[in-house]
Amino acid sequence: MTDKNLLSGLLLEGTRQEGGKLTFVNRMRIDGEFVGEIESKDQLIVGKNGVIKADLRVAQLVVAGTVEGTISDCDLLEIQEGGRVLADIKVKTLDIKPGAVYEGRCTMITEASEGQK
Repeated sequence: MTDKNLLSGLLLEGTRQEGGKLTFVNRMRIDGEFVGEIESKDQLIVGKNGVIKADLRVAQLVVAGTVEGTISDCDLLEIQEGGRVLADIKVKTLDIKPGAVYEGRCTMITEASEGQK
């Protein structure tokens, strides 16, 4: 991951991106709607008004809004109060705050499972 203070991009509330693949180098924040595929070796932040319907492969995911789809190869998934994740996930660390919602199947990534890739 790169500089924690840099944002590669911001999808503001009232904006909708549908289809395609989003990739980024630094952190990204989504407060609008995104439908498609997202991939990064950095952090994705989903604001409280953000809605994502996608297959995600990101290093870190912080969710205060809504995420539906699949989440793979994630080092850290944090679901904040009011956040909703409706997805099958494959993560190293899962942090669900009180008042958050998670529905789906969870597979924890361990050192043994990483060696099987």
